[in-house]
Amino acid sequence: MINKLQTAIFLTLVFTFFSCRKEDTPDPAPQPREEVVAYGVAYGTDSLQIMDVYIPYGLRDTMALLVMVHGGSWYTGDRSHFAAWFEYEKNRKQYAAINIEYRLDTDQTVPIPMQTDDIAAAIRAVKEKYDLNITKIGMLGVSAGAHLAALYAYRYDTEHHVKAVVDWCGPVDFNDPQYHEPGHWAWIFSGIEYIFGRPYQGNEDYYASVSPYFYVNAQSPPTIILHGEQDTLVPPSQAIRLHEKLDRAGVDNELHLYPHSGHIFERQDGLDAFWHCEPFLDRHLLGH
Repeated sequence: MINKLQTAIFLTLVFTFFSCRKEDTPDPAPQPREEVVAYGVAYGTDSLQIMDVYIPYGLRDTMALLVMVHGGSWYTGDRSHFAAWFEYEKNRKQYAAINIEYRLDTDQTVPIPMQTDDIAAAIRAVKEKYDLNITKIGMLGVSAGAHLAALYAYRYDTEHHVKAVVDWCGPVDFNDPQYHEPGHWAWIFSGIEYIFGRPYQGNEDYYASVSPYFYVNAQSPPTIILHGEQDTLVPPSQAIRLHEKLDRAGVDNELHLYPHSGHIFERQDGLDAFWHCEPFLDRHLLGH
């Protein structure tokens, strides 16, 4: 039988062990990890669910992530749209970056939520595969990719991990009256109706539900908006409406309109727009 003395000794040893264990074995300090450069990384089972990945040498639990989303009217395009920007980030070594492709619209599908689901899947995959922090994200999109980037940031990022959005000539409000005036813009919108699989008339609430504009609130991430005033694919009014909505919500944002550029920017305008984006991202992702 265990007597009182043996019990006392046992309890003393137990208390000593537990009181000293945390002090004797402190958590190891985070260690820098090696650089990662990987192209065509799968983040899903579909052949289009692939991404290029760059992670600089450093501490991955504090690193910011750029997510690049190509354009192409939701049914075409690929990650080559952001290839040059991706290579620039590789050379700059300030951010982790993923340049994603996503499942394209077909006659049997609609873009939302399929394509925003792919953005979420790519972000989860880079976190799980590379043990990367995903609480400081910058979303970069061009054209339809800007629509997807903004919609993901404003509607689907319920944990508010997205800290900055780059909207490069994106459609953000399908209920914009300019889209529905007879003539050129109504003809352009007929293509959107075909892609999203329903007419506008009678489905105004649906088109609002897939418009980033209608999810702007005081918690929305800071956004920089770049748009050519000669754009004949996305009305320049889209940029102005988003800017005004962000202003009303008290969200930090910048609007840069380029009088001589269309949907494809003139070279000098494109460079100017790019150099506006870098300090905007640095301010909101790096704190300087």
